[in-house]
Amino acid sequence: MKMSHPKRNICIIAGILVLLAAAIAAFKIGVLRYSFSRSVNAELWVMECRARFTANGGPVTAKLSLPYEIPGYYLVVTSQPPGYAFSVQERDGRTLSVWHAEERTGGQSLSCQISFIPDASARPPAEEAPEEPERPRWPAGQKTLAGQLVRSLDPEGKRSVPQFADALFRQIRKGDNPAVSVLFADKRQGAPFLQVVRNLLAMKKIASREVEGVFLTDKRRRQSPVTMLEIYYDGAFHRYDPATGTLSTQKDFVPLRRGGEPLFELSGGRQAKLRFSALKTNISAAGLNRLRGSFIEHSFLMDIIGYELPISEQNVFKRLALLPLAVLLIVIVRNIVGLQSMGTFMPVLIALAFLETGLLTGLIAFLLILSVGLGARALLTNMNLLMVPRISAVVVIVILLMKVISVLSYAFGFTQGQSITFFPLIILAWTIERASMVWEEDGAATMFRQLAVSLAACIPCYFILNNDYLQYLFFTFQEFNLVILALILLLGTYTGYRLTELKRFQPLVNSCSDRS
Repeated sequence: MKMSHPKRNICIIAGILVLLAAAIAAFKIGVLRYSFSRSVNAELWVMECRARFTANGGPVTAKLSLPYEIPGYYLVVTSQPPGYAFSVQERDGRTLSVWHAEERTGGQSLSCQISFIPDASARPPAEEAPEEPERPRWPAGQKTLAGQLVRSLDPEGKRSVPQFADALFRQIRKGDNPAVSVLFADKRQGAPFLQVVRNLLAMKKIASREVEGVFLTDKRRRQSPVTMLEIYYDGAFHRYDPATGTLSTQKDFVPLRRGGEPLFELSGGRQAKLRFSALKTNISAAGLNRLRGSFIEHSFLMDIIGYELPISEQNVFKRLALLPLAVLLIVIVRNIVGLQSMGTFMPVLIALAFLETGLLTGLIAFLLILSVGLGARALLTNMNLLMVPRISAVVVIVILLMKVISVLSYAFGFTQGQSITFFPLIILAWTIERASMVWEEDGAATMFRQLAVSLAACIPCYFILNNDYLQYLFFTFQEFNLVILALILLLGTYTGYRLTELKRFQPLVNSCSDRS
């Protein structure tokens, strides 16, 4: 069967809408790191670095080495120093926070915040195997002692790298070897100590490097950077704690610099001091989406998505974003199932009112107002009023009735009844008018059947509009409404039998089959 030209065009438009929605959703997931999950247990870490120094009275430039990529997180850096220009720069594979001011004098304080935003797809870059270390240069008289110490730790040369490292640190802690006393004299801590250890490892052709960082934990506030030693073996660098000489298993260490790179560079100042603090908070998926989007370069996208709106307006649009899904349900009920409701989209509008009143309270109030309104409409019919004055009179009666219900509810302490004012007046008046006309033209049975269908369709619409996960999903990924639009367009081309018509014409099918 050949497809008609208008129907083919509608299918093409529907396909374009679906592809466009998929592209936008892919962008949000791949670039903005949005998620379909609405988990409220995501951990957000914020680390603050504060630098204090004394300016010399001229131009000041300060550079701070930022953390390397952390598995499971991607990093966002912010800073708002008064009187300083701030930027984040890439240099020789490093990321630096850079502050600059033309003229500064006296005590200065700079700070930046580093947000560790959860990202399951974040992986550290693959590291290449380091080159074989060069033979170290020892001060006069120490080369022989260093050779003796290395040979005593591995006389047969068969120890593995971790075994040799453990033996070296154990010998350093014992301190009973004369070579240790000479090599590590006045070098029990800091860079000189690590340099001697690295020289001893280099004599065994073991690659190593210094790493300086901080611990990402709530238990450590105003902490100073800690220097660790990383030793390469088994295809990766392994971190050792120089204070204990043991392999570090702490996962919360955040490296800020490696090798000979300076952690903090200061030009135009002196007496710099660094302090780091970390704070962990739990954040919802919506909060993460807002935070992720606020740091992207195309900030106008956040205005389109809606996370930059005030919270009160966001709550409204979260429900409005679900209206197309509720409308799709009504289209299916009317065009596929074949049930006739009291008005096309009256169930959706009444469901919106039920969100404020509650389902049970809303149903009772709706039926009560409808019953009284039908009675008033019957009385007005006998007065032979014109249509507009008649509907206006029904509106006034509905307003008075809603006020009476609210006052009585307050008097008897029934707070749910006071929310009856959220019902749309015009829709109520129109529903009463429509119900009266159907009663007069098609009989009471038809009117009650259409009313029952409307209420039956209203209940699933209420649960759709009141679903928190659907609110999050359709507010965050509003492009899903393009898919809903595509489905509605395709349903608009359906000209087959409705489900109720299959039952209606079943006797004709049976009679034709009997004749054959």
